[in-house]
Amino acid sequence: MSTPPAILVLGAYGLAGWAIVARLAARTPYAILAAGRDAAKLRALAEAHGTDRLRTSVFSAGDSDGLRRLCGEAAFVINAIGPYPQHGADIARVVLECGLPYVDCANEQSHYRQLELLDGLARERGLPLITAAGLIPGLSTLLIAKLLGDGDGDSEVDCYYGQRRHAYAASGLASIMGGVLEAADTTRAPIGGRLMRVRLGQATCRASMPAPLGDLLMVEAPTIDALALHARFPGLTYRTWIHLGDLPPWLLTVIRWLRPHQWAWSYRLIERIARKMNDDETARAIAAGAGPEAALKIEVYRGDTMTDGEFVYTDGASPTACLPVHLADAWLRGGLRATGLLTPLDVVAPDDAVLLAEDVTLRFDWGSGG
Repeated sequence: MSTPPAILVLGAYGLAGWAIVARLAARTPYAILAAGRDAAKLRALAEAHGTDRLRTSVFSAGDSDGLRRLCGEAAFVINAIGPYPQHGADIARVVLECGLPYVDCANEQSHYRQLELLDGLARERGLPLITAAGLIPGLSTLLIAKLLGDGDGDSEVDCYYGQRRHAYAASGLASIMGGVLEAADTTRAPIGGRLMRVRLGQATCRASMPAPLGDLLMVEAPTIDALALHARFPGLTYRTWIHLGDLPPWLLTVIRWLRPHQWAWSYRLIERIARKMNDDETARAIAAGAGPEAALKIEVYRGDTMTDGEFVYTDGASPTACLPVHLADAWLRGGLRATGLLTPLDVVAPDDAVLLAEDVTLRFDWGSGG
């Protein structure tokens, strides 16, 4: 009996990594090589999933030689190590140099700009370099494209995301720090011949989200969604709104002043503060009986017409795993042959977005608008 190919999951016990490993174990026949820097957490991951297809390996993000060794045992790499602006591009480069396809679930535009420098390498090696393959961006990108259809006129889209709490206790810090680095980044991404002026927290709004989330304060956030959607729909005006929990929007101004993307001491200081805030907020939510449900709401405006979609997920982590696992399976089965820097919109049909996440969707509704 032949040995199944192995999928390497980096950051395997984090918020996204745990969900990716769980989905690989439950829905694919492949061997899983789960890597992370904490041996005890890797053991807990292996015990939780209890499959002989899962092996673990201790690995730190900056260990290029260790990554090359792991790549020698794998056929596909899913990177779930955040924050992506810190290590993502370096990891992607090593993976491509080892001749393997790469996918991550990043949302930071600064990470996308770093990956653009690797597009030539990926094409030269005949490999896909896929980013933004999570829930938002990722499934959200595909769902927006589905709502837009074949329209090529001017449209406006607002995409809202919120969650009651993180899916697992003591998780989500990497996502928060990715947002911190994005908030501090002053570079502007070119879109449609102009400069994108959005900074995390630059604008706020209140959004009525589907139950059980209710009315939430949202901040505007720059995401890779905007880059992917503007490439497909040049006349689009697009905004992403994200609920930041207990984090006050004014704190983002302080973060920009501290420049954590430039000064290591500042990054470490903010990380300590963010860890405590995140842990405290999650503990309060659990004590209050709040579940991990997450919701996505999309509104598309064309003139006086609005169409919308609302999606409620079992949690915010499980749907993040849908696209990475789907893309790994597609590559290993010979159904994915696009090369270079890609997003899910380049390689997955928008109509498949609901089907991919149907087992982690509590409910969804395609509204008729008005």
